[in-house]
Amino acid sequence: MRRRTAFAGAALAVTLTACSGSSAASYEDSAVVSAQEGLSAVGTLHQVIRAHTEGRLFPTFATAATDDVLATATKALDELDSEPPTSPETQQLYDELHPHLQDAVARVTEAREALDSGDTGRIAAADTQLVRVGDELTAFVAGHQ
Repeated sequence: MRRRTAFAGAALAVTLTACSGSSAASYEDSAVVSAQEGLSAVGTLHQVIRAHTEGRLFPTFATAATDDVLATATKALDELDSEPPTSPETQQLYDELHPHLQDAVARVTEAREALDSGDTGRIAAADTQLVRVGDELTAFVAGHQ
């Protein structure tokens, strides 16, 4: 009887470890999706800004596109926040990605304000920051796929 109990305990430990591992992998997959959404948002806004500065975009379209981009970046951050980390591994992923998504939302907001003001210097500075955040999100995605 004691042998069976020990075997059952060992089997349970292996099962829990396997579930924990798959949970961490699932969390990583979700984090990568959130990072890709954030990356898509900042990349799209970078293209909108380029078209705007080259005079190829109506202002009303730039405003609508920027609002959509802000919604996408905010959604990516909200999705990451909606799934709290459950282990040291998932906490590390969260701590790595969360600041980049917060930065993406802040830079998109900054770019929207710059576009609304029409200040070409502010628009260029905001675009530079979008490219930086995009590079950071690209590195996160590449490192976790």
